Amino acid sequence: MEDQEKKSTSKRKIQKYPHEEVRTNEERFRNLTEMLPGIVFESDIEGNITFINKKGIEMLGYTAEELKKKTIWHLLNIPGNGNSKINAQKLLLKEMKYPQEYYLIRKDQSLLPVEIHSSSIRNYKGELIGFHAILLDITPRKEYEDKIKYLSFHDKLTGLYNRAYFEEELHRLNHSRNLPISIIIGDVNNLKLINDTFGHQHGDQLLFKISTVLRSCFRKSDIISRWGGDEFSVILPHTSREKGIDIINRIKKVCQKKSTLTLPLSISIGIATKEHISENINAVLREAESEMYRYKIIDRQTTESVMIASLEQALQQKKYETAEYRRSFIECAIEFGKFLKLGKKEINGLKLLATICDIGKITVSEEIILKKGWLSKEEWEEIRKHPEIGYRIARSTPELINIADAILYHHEFWDGQGYPHKLKGKDIPLLSRVIHIVNAYQAMTHERPYRQAMKKEDAIKELKRGQGSQFDPELTEKFISMVTLSEN
Repeated sequence: MEDQEKKSTSKRKIQKYPHEEVRTNEERFRNLTEMLPGIVFESDIEGNITFINKKGIEMLGYTAEELKKKTIWHLLNIPGNGNSKINAQKLLLKEMKYPQEYYLIRKDQSLLPVEIHSSSIRNYKGELIGFHAILLDITPRKEYEDKIKYLSFHDKLTGLYNRAYFEEELHRLNHSRNLPISIIIGDVNNLKLINDTFGHQHGDQLLFKISTVLRSCFRKSDIISRWGGDEFSVILPHTSREKGIDIINRIKKVCQKKSTLTLPLSISIGIATKEHISENINAVLREAESEMYRYKIIDRQTTESVMIASLEQALQQKKYETAEYRRSFIECAIEFGKFLKLGKKEINGLKLLATICDIGKITVSEEIILKKGWLSKEEWEEIRKHPEIGYRIARSTPELINIADAILYHHEFWDGQGYPHKLKGKDIPLLSRVIHIVNAYQAMTHERPYRQAMKKEDAIKELKRGQGSQFDPELTEKFISMVTLSEN
């Protein structure tokens, strides 16, 4: 009897334990699914969701009740033709390349990028009865991949396509159905001059504004790219040469309209068109580039003159010099050149130097230029930079290159205490020594923001005081003679 009770008790324990183990394992499974960072779901063979973790409900934006009315193939955004149910089943059965990346459709219809890890559920006979899977949110990875892809095909500064993408698209679009195909190559004018005058940030601003103009003048279907440092290229499918020239003229008008004194927009543009499939697309590209260079040579003198005129005008707008002062300064310089019996070429250089010697001050703030009273050390250092900036401007402009050194050294002192390089004596170029005297005299005899105008006799006394230290002694003597004679 006792043995039978022991057997009965043992039997009950054996029968009870499996159920408890299953329940414990199920609870453990549920707890683990809630700890995972992704979506965990189970479905039957028809795709009806039989389980989804709380994280999944939260990520999809549905309630648990709403998800009971959905199937997993309704939530999976699987592109392509065919039955979405069959495609989803193939995916979950790993009959597609694995693991797969797809998008889940949230309640608000936004797409959630996920990586799917799944397996089938089968009964004891081996028959398919459902699926279970883990779907990991890969939004950060997709965003990073999209960013890398964007950067690989786009120019960072302008946001336009880069050269690699342009070349890829050039060959993709090289098809008879896209004829005629026009190619435009443009080169920004005065970029070096802008960089040398205002710095590379200002040059970047010029490139960005040109890119904005190009965006506004072309169609969305056109491929606009930054071809190189200051060059842009465009592919225009279904565009004749005549239409392309109309677009070029529109670009020039918009550039003119959006130009400012310190940022004149100008671009030399060439165009070539492929009209027959037998024509080599790379030859067409080279033809557009050659035409651009021809226009660059033609445009150079005009654009550089316009740029210099713009910089002069911008300097005048700082109210640093009146038109009367500039006229008097130039006339005085020419008169002194003639008094010294300089040649015609030197007098022309002196006239140009008087016009442009302080162009470097374009980069100095108006507050410093017009400040009344003493300048601080930092402000004075800013002022002292202007000969070097003027030199860089002149070196970037063929019509000014001959007076570049004279601009650089027009604030050097005879005794070597001037700036920027502390040259002394006759190491200082002649025109620099001449214009330094004229500049000082004109500054003293005209009203400045920080003081009243001096009388001529007082200005002459100041010149004599600086003779042999600040000014070339021989030239100073001759200048005083000229001024004295002109008064008699």
